[in-house]
Amino acid sequence: MNKRITILALYCIALFLPMGRAQFQGAFDNTYFDIKLGPNYYLNRNGGTIGVGAEVGFGKWIINTASFRAQISAQMANKGASSEIILYGRADAMFDIISSIRGRNTSRFRSYLLLGIGLAHNMTGDNDFCEAIGIGGDCKIGDNWRVLSELTFIVHPSDFDNNSYPSFLPSLSVGLLKDINHNPSRSRSREETRQFSSDWFFQVALGVNSLNYKGVGTFEDRMRLLTPAIEFGIGKSMSKTWSCRFSASGLYSKSEDDVFSYYNLHEDIILDVMGWLLNREGRTMFDFKPYVGASLVARLDDQSHFLFGGDFGAMLVYRYDPKYEIFLEARYVLTPPRFAHVTEKQNTFSVGMATLTVGYVHVFTRNSF
Repeated sequence: MNKRITILALYCIALFLPMGRAQFQGAFDNTYFDIKLGPNYYLNRNGGTIGVGAEVGFGKWIINTASFRAQISAQMANKGASSEIILYGRADAMFDIISSIRGRNTSRFRSYLLLGIGLAHNMTGDNDFCEAIGIGGDCKIGDNWRVLSELTFIVHPSDFDNNSYPSFLPSLSVGLLKDINHNPSRSRSREETRQFSSDWFFQVALGVNSLNYKGVGTFEDRMRLLTPAIEFGIGKSMSKTWSCRFSASGLYSKSEDDVFSYYNLHEDIILDVMGWLLNREGRTMFDFKPYVGASLVARLDDQSHFLFGGDFGAMLVYRYDPKYEIFLEARYVLTPPRFAHVTEKQNTFSVGMATLTVGYVHVFTRNSF
């Protein structure tokens, strides 16, 4: 039996590998790295002070109007008489404003919006999720070189760095960007969304969730923690391979003997696996869509102490019409330990919300695919 399973697995790999070969061959096309320096303003419970920081990033423009970037940074945050370094590791989604509206940007200047999630670590050992929103722009100054500037607003959740409420770190950075295999004449292909107003969808889903934390061991324990869940979302397909969505989910959950209402706002980047593997203009009837994203979670009995988290999951999709889908979705939202409000001390990654839902998707604008 094991031998048959191994042969079947090898056959599947051999079948799908040539289909995704073109994607791997262009893996480094339209990639870039950047380095930036600039001042920051750390605003916490004691007021605001000016510091300075440095950032290094590597990214890729996956389509003409959207890019993903991984970034690490060190920010010197002044606290009046003292100062400390806060380290960040962050993933950003960036959207080209001009190209999104006009379809193609032929000028030397490019502007973009960014949304990001990351981990923050200060020198006292405090670790937490953070989120970022910002705007940036760059200008081509030579072959494959650009000068860029970004205004970024980082939000830390309640209780990070001994603050009773959220703290903030706006920063203004300036630096250089190096393009790798950049195609400046690239325009939207038939596999990408045609207009900003095209390819928008909404979704609704119903299901169950279960709060996971240290101390919940047996299957019976987890079944007793099951509660109903509901979700509404809106999103846009950026290409036949990538899409993004903004969703609100929640209702109520259980921890120990406590029943509480909560909500979860999350933004996700979704990969259409069959579109990526098959590299074709059409779409298949059945699909598999994994995703990762950023979450804001809050209990209604403690809303002033909202928290950030990271979420990941996958959808099994049945597409019975180009504009209609039915899906089964499993998601896990990793939250800081204090979300659970339980007596047993929790580890850094021991608390999270598991959700299983069945949903419906409708594309309510022009469909490019």
